[in-house]
Amino acid sequence: MQNLGKIILTFLWAIPVFAGLNVSVDQDTVSRGERVTMTVKITGEGQVRIPPFDTLCGVNIEGQMQSRKDVIANGQRSQELSLMYEFMPQESCVIEAFPVTINNVETMSEAISITVSKMKISKNEPFIVSLEADKKSVYVGEPFEMRVNFKKRRNIGTLGESISLPESKNIWIKSEHTGAPFKQDRYENHTNMYAMSAQQSGVLSLGPLRWDVKVRANSRDYWGSFIQRAKTRTVFSNELEMEVKPLPDGVDLVGDLSIQAHVDKTEVNAGEAVNLSINIKGRANVEDISSFNVYLQGAQAFNEEPKVSHFLQDGRYFGSFEQKSALVAERDFVIPSFELTYMDVNTDTIKTIKTKPISIKVLNAAVVQKEELKISRAVDEVEDVNQIDKSISLLEGAFLVLGGFLLGLILAIIPWKRVFIKDKSKRTVSAKESKEVLQLLMSNMSEDEQIEEMVRKLSENLYEGKSHKIDKAALKEIVKKLQN
Repeated sequence: MQNLGKIILTFLWAIPVFAGLNVSVDQDTVSRGERVTMTVKITGEGQVRIPPFDTLCGVNIEGQMQSRKDVIANGQRSQELSLMYEFMPQESCVIEAFPVTINNVETMSEAISITVSKMKISKNEPFIVSLEADKKSVYVGEPFEMRVNFKKRRNIGTLGESISLPESKNIWIKSEHTGAPFKQDRYENHTNMYAMSAQQSGVLSLGPLRWDVKVRANSRDYWGSFIQRAKTRTVFSNELEMEVKPLPDGVDLVGDLSIQAHVDKTEVNAGEAVNLSINIKGRANVEDISSFNVYLQGAQAFNEEPKVSHFLQDGRYFGSFEQKSALVAERDFVIPSFELTYMDVNTDTIKTIKTKPISIKVLNAAVVQKEELKISRAVDEVEDVNQIDKSISLLEGAFLVLGGFLLGLILAIIPWKRVFIKDKSKRTVSAKESKEVLQLLMSNMSEDEQIEEMVRKLSENLYEGKSHKIDKAALKEIVKKLQN
């Protein structure tokens, strides 16, 4: 009986004397920037299974804590488990019901609604952040500036800060510029400028921007003493709306652009390179400009990859596009006009801009021999009996036949192969880094990628002052192959 009593007592301890679930939040109506703490409280004995939480109300959980304590209810002792989740809702939302299993018994929580209102900004706020844009209406791809103004009261010490820009798949941030701080009234101010562009037509929403500032905060410990710890203050900015208009069909560029083409010289010797540069600059989506196909009749063109850059000028965004080409020819040639079509935001019309043609004079060019056109007319043959005595006699004819026979015999025994090889060797090009070798390779660069790569290195070494390492053995082999 004693053993049976122990068995029954053990069994009774394993059964929870009281089990309960309570899910609550510390506040269900907040302003944007305020944090909410959800507490899951479980009372009872035994195993507990709670689903993992990474997000609540569509935002990441910023903090998580738990605690255990013993409680006595109706003279019976049990444990209370509390799990706390801290998060910052951005908009009104609902925490959906979720299951909690206690000793293999599943219990559902109740849904909780949270109301989020916009932050009210007063003049006495310790931290203020606001958004401004230079335009209210733009085209797809058209750059615009968004300025973020930060204000912090002078008497507040901070430990650090971070900002979270508005997240959107339809916005492209091209560049960022942080302005110098300055003091105004009771605040320390600084402004960040962002060059942006919209990638889809419609109504574009900018904001709110989130600014997290860590400050020192005093609190009391268990014994009542003051201790310092870090506390995060979160501030949200205002919101902006912008109209984004679609571009006309067939037009990819938009803004205000200029185009120029210039060369380093307009007179060169035959075989020397002319360095051409095409430059485009302006407030536009220059990254969408396609490279120009530089093709010249009677000249070889080596084109480099275009370079695109962005910069600020007088607090405004600008972009630049540059494409370089090396041109080599044996005779005079003309670089044609290059053109660019875009949507001009100043006139709200499609505009085409062009460069001027450039004439290049090639000195020491080979002279082209022009043969005169000769017109002959058939003349009626009239036998003149008075010229019979000047005709060729039979003896002279015999001597002519004999002389022709001897000449043919001499020509047959001459070693013509050696003569031609000797003549060819005189015309061969030495396999060195020279303009003659570059000219030979450029005339055959379309046949082999190795030749094209060799042309690029030689051209940059000879005309741009670079020092690419040239494989002498490979160069010699290529030259020998092309001359055979």
